[in-house]
Amino acid sequence: MALSKLGPLALESPLGANPTSKDARVWRAVHIKMRKSVAVRVFHVAFAGTIESRTAFAAEWDRLKQLDHPAIVKCYGGGFENAEAYLAHELIEGPTLAEEIERRGRLPWETVLDWAEPIIDAIAYLHANNIVHGRLAPDKVIIAGLSPVLTDVRGEDGTAPFRSGPYHTQRPPSPIELQRRPPEAPGMNDAVTRRSDLYQFGAMLYEALTGTPPISGKTVQEVTANLQFQTPMKVASTAMETPVWVDTLVMQLLSRDPNQRPVSADAVKLQLAEVRRRSMSRGGVAEHASAGFTPLVQSDQSTREEARSLLGRDKPEPTRRRSSMDATPWHDKAIILLPILGLILAMLVWVSWPANEDKMRERAQALLDEGTRSSMSQARISYLQPLLGQFPEGKHANWAAEQIDRVRMLEAEHALTVKLNRNLPLRNEAERLCAEAMRFEKFGDDSTAVDKYQSLITLLGQSGKDTGLSEEQVAEYRPLVNLARSKIADISSSPEQSEAARILTTKLDEADRLFAQGSTVGAKKIWYSIVELYDGNAAVEPFVEVAQNRLSETSASKSVERLP
Repeated sequence: MALSKLGPLALESPLGANPTSKDARVWRAVHIKMRKSVAVRVFHVAFAGTIESRTAFAAEWDRLKQLDHPAIVKCYGGGFENAEAYLAHELIEGPTLAEEIERRGRLPWETVLDWAEPIIDAIAYLHANNIVHGRLAPDKVIIAGLSPVLTDVRGEDGTAPFRSGPYHTQRPPSPIELQRRPPEAPGMNDAVTRRSDLYQFGAMLYEALTGTPPISGKTVQEVTANLQFQTPMKVASTAMETPVWVDTLVMQLLSRDPNQRPVSADAVKLQLAEVRRRSMSRGGVAEHASAGFTPLVQSDQSTREEARSLLGRDKPEPTRRRSSMDATPWHDKAIILLPILGLILAMLVWVSWPANEDKMRERAQALLDEGTRSSMSQARISYLQPLLGQFPEGKHANWAAEQIDRVRMLEAEHALTVKLNRNLPLRNEAERLCAEAMRFEKFGDDSTAVDKYQSLITLLGQSGKDTGLSEEQVAEYRPLVNLARSKIADISSSPEQSEAARILTTKLDEADRLFAQGSTVGAKKIWYSIVELYDGNAAVEPFVEVAQNRLSETSASKSVERLP
């Protein structure tokens, strides 16, 4: 690409797995005036004489700028440069869901559930704003830290003819793209609906759980034919550990008839919440549906009948003709059945009897040993908190309290990491102080990081007149205070403490080496980090000046045009 600048953006390097595509390309860029990194999608189409298309494109980016959802990439706007148009988006770092599936083969159903809930919430948000995504696929989801982000959102209704306009791809779909398309709209420019989005969401779930798309085929013609006639194999036939309620939901999403799919994204969101609850209670979605409630499909009666069929209740018991002679087999006589029934009732009472203190600890420990966020949260909610509530003076009370603090600490760390990765606002002073310390730790300045963590503990670790904190505030801050103590312990256990001057010397040498090798972007990232973290720190002022001078020299050498 000959251009190095688009409007206020300086292009740096291509992004994505296919940067040589003849369609729109995505680039890493820097907003020159704001000095902010962004992702810019460049459309290589001549717009010179098409005032209508320019107007439609401008209206589309204005609509995209209004979208505000934590699981949808933020659009900053767009513009035109000669014969090209572009859209600037928030720069999200991390692998795509497609890359995770390729790397791991298939994902555990608990992991799939973790990213499926925010993504379906994002789809529901788009539908509420009269926007159909229409291109949902694993490569459109970026795993930013532990938080998924949906990309490639277009600002028009899925049924609008503008979808086939000059700003959207005119190339024929590949077989892999067709395998993820809804049967009613196999072409990339076919009109899609909200239920088409739900099919594509189901296809993402299927591919993540099984490692393969729901429809087979190696050529466009083969996949097109299979879309109309092939029924995907059940998820559980490949991933046997998948619960029945997850398998049922995915197969309903992949129904060829759009009317047999869930009625809305909100309905799917409710069902995923039910899956989360059922996974903890070990219940089944069919059991729940047979009782008369499910948000999956529009017809409640048909859903209950389907659920009863899954449970084997669809056939009524045959009526027996009464006879004057008792022809009942001996094993069906009351004298035999009553003792058996009593034994069964006794077993049910024994199984359902509340677990004792030792049993609750054993079950909680088994979940804690799994080490996943979902299992640890389940241990806290289902066993640790009930154990502490029922046996506050018991022999395992102290252990339960320690484990609850540890799980809450890990949950708080995860929540703060997501906020930092997504640039979301911090909720309180504890999050602000902890985030500041984590930035120094990530940069490699362990000494300053320890000081920041210690400040958090001193200011927010205890109540009283000295701190001005109430017991309730201390309880609120406790997870991050515990996290600060844990971080200090981890850093202190390292062989050697890093000093700020030594760290900055090493970082400046690394930046100079990268710049000499032609990696201007990598060098700039280090220089910007030094200026941002240490500006105003008199002890390391010479190093900050060096970083500022390097940035000025680099900008001057490239003669980057500044905005007025």
